[in-house]
Formats: sequence, C-alpha cells, structure tokens
Amino acid sequence: MKGSLKLLLVGAGFASLMSYRSFAGAPLPAKTLLTPERLQVYSDFIESFSRTNFRVLSNRTFPLDLSGLGKNAACMQGLQLDDTQEWSQAIHSLGPEVLRGQSIQIVDEQEETAILKQRDLDVATHGKDYMIDASGMPRDLGVLALSEIVFDKSHRFAVLKYVFLCGAHCNSGAILVLEKVGSRWTGKTRRACTFEMNRDNPR
Repeated sequence: MKGSLKLLLVGAGFASLMSYRSFAGAPLPAKTLLTPERLQVYSDFIESFSRTNFRVLSNRTFPLDLSGLGKNAACMQGLQLDDTQEWSQAIHSLGPEVLRGQSIQIVDEQEETAILKQRDLDVATHGKDYMIDASGMPRDLGVLALSEIVFDKSHRFAVLKYVFLCGAHCNSGAILVLEKVGSRWTGKTRRACTFEMNRDNPR
C-alpha cells in the first residue's frame, strides 16, 4: 500500500478543481474535549497530510456516518467497531495541539465560509487553471475538515473521514481506516473505503 495515500491525495486535489455543486451543512451538536488517544490519531493524520501543503484546517470535527458502507466493504474486513452510534452524533473542537507546531491556520465556521467564497471568486475570475501551479499540481487543496473517529474494539484501527472543501460548491474526500503501527497511526496499510467528490453534504 506504499504510495497509495499519496495518490489518493493528489486525486482529491484534482477532483476538487474539476467540478462544483452546492451543499448544505447540518446543525452541529455540542463540542466535547479530545481524549489523548483521539488527539494522537488526528495529530498523526494531519502530520501525514502536511506533505500536500494544505494550509487551512476546520476547527471542528463532524459526525462520522458509516451507513453508506456495505457490510462486506473490503476496508472493514476483520474489524469489530466500537459503538458507532455515539460518534455519528458527536463533534470535537480541534485546536493548536493537533498541529505539532506546523504552520497551518485553524478556522471557525465564519472564516471557512469567507475562504471558500474567495476561492470561488478566484476561480470565476481567473478560471480553474488558476488553482494549478506550473508543475500541474494543485496550489492548495482547500480547507481540511475531519470527522469523528471510530475505533475497533482492539483500538488498533481507527476509522475517519476527511474532506477538502475547495469552494462553496466544491469538495472531495474519503473514508479511511488507519492502523497503529508502532507508536504512530498510518493510513498506508489499508485501502480507502470510499472516495467522494462534490457531495451535496460532504461532512
């Protein structure tokens, strides 16, 4: 699986730039504090994604909905998950502690909306190619939003969804299974469960 996460990220970037559709957010439940285990999962994940040079992170998670995955989904084979009902209704705040000193801006809902409006304006003014650099790579994948985490009963695996919000009408993301290898969580050992783009409700 080496290199598969990198390919997934590149694909997400290009998919985000190619098409735009509208989406609406759902009401948010009350926020709660992260446990040390969840903090490590988010921190390891964000650190691995920092290679894509994304610069903005949403300050809130969103509920993880696994209802769209089939019972025989390859990515979930052999996993017995903890109670998914709890994490389909919860959210957490994400603060500087998840960044490990990286130069990433954490934004609230209003700031996120303003960023996405500006990206839409830039694309409308300059065209979609404006968001691609001279090497053919996306300049910026957008605002990264992360879901709640569901662990398997052994807490060796963790399931989460990421979404890159690249405009008010543009998004891409995937549901991943992370594995704890040694002292770190990695997404390189298992295939992504889904890859989605331009969903009406990406979170």
